[in-house]
Amino acid sequence: MGRYLPGEHDSFLKCDTPRCGANNAPEGTTAYDNECWRCGEPLGGKPEPGDELTVDIVDEKHDGTLVCKTESGFVLFLEEETASPLQARVRVVSVDDTHGQAELLDSGT
Repeated sequence: MGRYLPGEHDSFLKCDTPRCGANNAPEGTTAYDNECWRCGEPLGGKPEPGDELTVDIVDEKHDGTLVCKTESGFVLFLEEETASPLQARVRVVSVDDTHGQAELLDSGT
């Protein structure tokens, strides 16, 4: 269980563990597992509301909202104008299937 099946899944989670790189079933599918089927290391996945983490700021929407990505690649939106151009420490406020909202904790990371 946890393996990516091309005929069954539209996408996959790639294991970031060096020397593994296995394709795992995506979140939201019955085959999803939070550990890699090959090496057993935890997969990134979605953060939970209340989690505090460092994100990379990758873009800015036309309305000024910052587009951020977690280490696992999950997208968070941050409505903040004073954040560093590269990274910020945030608290996750809400999460849905494809993205979430965050609030700024520290912009100096």
